[in-house]
Amino acid sequence: MATMVLFFLGAFFILVSAVGLIRFPDLYTRMHATTKATSFGLLLLILGVAIYFNTGMVWLKAVLVIVFIYLTAPLASHAIAKSKDDMDEGNADV
Repeated sequence: MATMVLFFLGAFFILVSAVGLIRFPDLYTRMHATTKATSFGLLLLILGVAIYFNTGMVWLKAVLVIVFIYLTAPLASHAIAKSKDDMDEGNADV
């Protein structure tokens, strides 16, 4: 039962991030919506999988994936925002 709730909540947050991607007007607000909601949605989905299978190896992999996502998502969104700023200022090296 807990896994179903986590799956549906995770899917809901990912759906919210997709709606934000479509509805928001510029790159920065789109990145904010997708990075925040997708990170939380993936956290819930991965926790649901770990609870469903409930073995030590699955929990280890789940924790590693969560750490990887939470380390790389902010870095990727920062790199995209920096690239957009450089392009707007005419400093882009293409």
